[in-house]
Amino acid sequence: MKKSVMVVIGILFSAQCFASEGSFPVPSYEGEDLQKVRLWEKTWNNKKITAENVDQVKDFVHEGVYKAIKDPGIFRAKDIWFEVVPYRPYTLSKGFIEATQKNSVSSRLDDKDMLVGYGTSSGIPFPQPKTGIEMAWNFDSNTRGDSHHEIQFGTVVDCKSGFERTSEQHRWELFWIGRYDVPPVPVIEKEKNPRGIARSFFQRMAAPADFIDTTILEIKYIEPKRGEDLWVYTAMFRRIRRYANNQRTDSIDGTDMIYDDQDGWYTHLIHNTYDYKGRADLLVARHQDPEKLEKAEGQGYWNGIQRERANHWVLEVKNKDKNYIYSRQLWYLDPETWQMNFKVMYNRQGQLWKMYELFYDEFPSYGGQTTPIFNSEHIIDFLRNHGSTSIRNIQSVGKDIPLTQFQTQALNVKSY
Repeated sequence: MKKSVMVVIGILFSAQCFASEGSFPVPSYEGEDLQKVRLWEKTWNNKKITAENVDQVKDFVHEGVYKAIKDPGIFRAKDIWFEVVPYRPYTLSKGFIEATQKNSVSSRLDDKDMLVGYGTSSGIPFPQPKTGIEMAWNFDSNTRGDSHHEIQFGTVVDCKSGFERTSEQHRWELFWIGRYDVPPVPVIEKEKNPRGIARSFFQRMAAPADFIDTTILEIKYIEPKRGEDLWVYTAMFRRIRRYANNQRTDSIDGTDMIYDDQDGWYTHLIHNTYDYKGRADLLVARHQDPEKLEKAEGQGYWNGIQRERANHWVLEVKNKDKNYIYSRQLWYLDPETWQMNFKVMYNRQGQLWKMYELFYDEFPSYGGQTTPIFNSEHIIDFLRNHGSTSIRNIQSVGKDIPLTQFQTQALNVKSY
């Protein structure tokens, strides 16, 4: 067994408890387990974790986080630290809970591991999953309030030189199927969705100067064998270019992220295999105040992360293409939302290459409810000493977005 795998298995939470069939949501901790967490928190709440004391909480941090804190110089930092905060269960919307409870009792996979009736229902299909592919479908089924609009402020940092490149993007995302809050539920009517869209994403660049008014449109379709459509309008050339599917592993605008990495995984599940590795009780950012995040100039890693414990489901993910850019990934999925709190990626030689952490909070959404969605992130390249940090200023969750926003003609219409 490779050493990198042994490190992960060493932090896995051995207890594997399943709630009664169909119950949802399922908290990270209940009963005696919750009492143990609260007792541990009496020692560590509001404590600043640095290289000096991280060994005392090593069992609750991933190897990538531990490596960064113990060796901050690789990210051009004097020190890297985070704060421990109390565990808080998420408040999920009524629609999300009711859709899951109603539809999960009949959820099943066909002989090709496709979700039967994909595109016709909503909610988490397998609240008490038993296989890795069921867990992957749970991740794919969270529509984060059905729509959202955000402004992202990002920085790409070469930690060797300290050079920084900043950016600003205005982003809109709409889920056409799997909807549980915003009418129409659970899907947008076929007459308004003749192309069979599952999810659409539109982005307009506002910085840096050489990318102002560059716009991006990405469409994911319900048909799993149909590749995503990705168009880019480059303002300086006033031309729309369509990207091929084999370009999804290209770096996005000089960051450490490829197109498949967005939101954890942004394309169809059928491209991968999923091996359930167990549970991992780890400190992650589930209620992050972006104003608490800070970093020095030239530092490619956020300080001020507010980490709370969560008992994750862990998947080892391997692409079916043997020449794929990552030899494998580890996904850490939140047990309450099935969103991805972070993932780590290994190169073809099996080395720890990247770590992508997503920091969440709860935001007002449809009908005066709240929806957990990530508002900041960083993706770290351990081999290049490189980091990409960003904050997402959430403008709205669960509000109507005109369907015309996601047509190719909108690429230059929404430009200057």
